[in-house]
Amino acid sequence: MMKKILLICILLLALAPQAVGSPQYAMQDVVIGAYLVDLSYNIDEGTAIARETIVFVNNGDTNHTDDLCVAIPANAEVMHVSKMDMGEAPPTQVLHERNGEILCWNATIVPGSMAMYTLTYVMTITESGEFVKNLDPAVVNYPIGTFKLKVNTDARVEFTDGVDNAITPDETSPEEGGGVLYSWAGPVAFKELHVKTSQPQPSNMDKWIVYGIIAVLILAALSYPIIHVRNNKLREKEGGNKLSCASCSVCSGDDENDEEPKGGDWDEMDEIITEISQTEEDLIRKKRAILAVLNKLEEDRDAGAVSDADYKRLSSKYEKQAIEIMKQLDQM
Repeated sequence: MMKKILLICILLLALAPQAVGSPQYAMQDVVIGAYLVDLSYNIDEGTAIARETIVFVNNGDTNHTDDLCVAIPANAEVMHVSKMDMGEAPPTQVLHERNGEILCWNATIVPGSMAMYTLTYVMTITESGEFVKNLDPAVVNYPIGTFKLKVNTDARVEFTDGVDNAITPDETSPEEGGGVLYSWAGPVAFKELHVKTSQPQPSNMDKWIVYGIIAVLILAALSYPIIHVRNNKLREKEGGNKLSCASCSVCSGDDENDEEPKGGDWDEMDEIITEISQTEEDLIRKKRAILAVLNKLEEDRDAGAVSDADYKRLSSKYEKQAIEIMKQLDQM
């Protein structure tokens, strides 16, 4: 809870000097006073999780009742959108709609007030390890007072715009809990921020090698019971003894029962085959269940029912499962 209060204070302080006297703010009623993106890379798996916190401000004279919209990566899987309370109340889930890269939700902001929202999504990153944040989607354009990006990775990062021009942060500061916080004072001029990691991704040849190893292991596992039975029958035919395997029911029992093996390795192989041949519907069902667990876990953390340490441990576990399922779905 203290982290949430501290974050609110930081965002409000960052907002104050930007909201006054800027022509860009005077031209538009609703603006983004502060925009924070917390980006956690998992370079080995080629994925990233982004948690965005956005403060919308109504500088107009009337209530704002239109949808609020932001852009997210096309391959992102949205976990949730929440409205943050400025006091001690826990965040509330917000219904949202998505059209390609545009994510929108309904909101009412009275004149002179602000509303804070958070959204979390997971996505695969490109071959170059690049994450792209679009700050100027075609359907909507909010002037941004200050933009902050926290990157959690050991690799060196560099920033460019949409035409590959280098972008230099106005301020860079290491965080106590790890990662680096990069800041840009408003009004933010660039429309796209490309975040590139210096650590190379696995080459296509490396990926083929990995796929080949996995295929060999699966074939070996599936072939083991067949080879096991054939070896025993061959040894028996040549007058030798069967290979002893107390835990394997493939070769146990009398000879007349050997033609119909039961249990043991065959059951294990059926489980492997079932696991490998999951349908798309099964994977989607599992993904939805995991995302629901993550949403509930975050609600309990914000309400103080789950400690930060437990939340980090449990959410990391479920996020990895969600990422694995997304990878399988992408390959279908």
